Amino acid sequence: MRILLTCQPITSHLVPALVPLAHAALAAGHRVAVATAASMATELARHGVPHLPLPRVPGLEQLRTDPALADEFGLPKALMAPGSRTVEPAVARQIARAYAGPVAGHFAADLLAAAPTFRPDVIVREPAEFGGYLAAERLGIPHATVDIAPYALTELPVVHHAVDAQRMVLGLPPVDDPWHPHRYLLAALLPPRWYPPELRLPTTRHYRVPVPEEEPAPAGGPGGDPDRPLVLASLGSLALTLPGMADLLPVIVRALGALPCRAVVTLGGQAQLAATIGPVPDNVRVEPYVAQAELLARCDLFVTHAGYSAIREAVAAGVPMVTLPVVADQPANAARVAELGLGRTLPIKNLTADAVVRACAAVLADPGYGTRVAALRKELRDSPDLTHLVDDLTTLEPCP
Repeated sequence: MRILLTCQPITSHLVPALVPLAHAALAAGHRVAVATAASMATELARHGVPHLPLPRVPGLEQLRTDPALADEFGLPKALMAPGSRTVEPAVARQIARAYAGPVAGHFAADLLAAAPTFRPDVIVREPAEFGGYLAAERLGIPHATVDIAPYALTELPVVHHAVDAQRMVLGLPPVDDPWHPHRYLLAALLPPRWYPPELRLPTTRHYRVPVPEEEPAPAGGPGGDPDRPLVLASLGSLALTLPGMADLLPVIVRALGALPCRAVVTLGGQAQLAATIGPVPDNVRVEPYVAQAELLARCDLFVTHAGYSAIREAVAAGVPMVTLPVVADQPANAARVAELGLGRTLPIKNLTADAVVRACAAVLADPGYGTRVAALRKELRDSPDLTHLVDDLTTLEPCP
């Protein structure tokens, strides 16, 4: 079977779930490629996954720095107002419509141009990438979604007209159902209990991503008493590139330094940010990058920006959280963490080290958080793995 995966040219959209799915499909003997911008070639090669480069799809840096591209795709000139750490709802809606509309149109055109060569039997996309849906509909083949951002479902009524406009460009009839892009299969990566009713569709099936081997402490590890709890703090790779987000790092480092713990703070691959942090306490280790899922297996607490993949990895490791949501679906993810009693959440506006200390101390002191995460972890481990998702993809048949 020929399985074509599609994703936006963003590492955090690719690596946590689509790469393991590609590995599972390759191991099962299927032909697999990831179709995305040429800018992702090095990352895909690093993971040993075949790349189908799409020449008209710009990389993330191009979209951010080229005003002409922003105009062409209908993207805002700035994500945040000066001095703000939040994206206004109107700006978020504009971005969503752009990715579901003109960006998706470019993506679909490149996919259709490549289709005679690759000849996909099924296209599997992530929720921010709509070109795979459009191309599959035009080709008359099944499509599926790996749900790396469940709350993106709530945006579908907002972007429905933008998607429909691209359908008509391709000669496809309009559809009335905003959830039509998930009509075949929506592959959820946490157990059913994570999902509130508004995030449940009839086509949803639940799977689990493989849990990696535990990683040893980073070289030189955090100092302090080895019997003290280990805390990992990460604001992800994408959020740290947003205006003002790196300013949170010194706040987090000071807070963790004041706690009776050992801590690792990761910079999301941006080593240059280490110079902006200032003095680092002895019990804190700052690392440009860590293998997050592996290190979480050794941790007692995760301070996170509440990206869905980060939360999924925390649940898989059985680690409670303190969430500092930044943008997109992160506030909704953080609210769900708090609602299920898996951790506490803090607003990033006017965030202080004292607030971080109090939240971390409260979660570490209350075993109920760990108990609730452990229960959800067991439910996740009882879910079928990605080999079952690959098998399910092979059973999809084209719908009218």
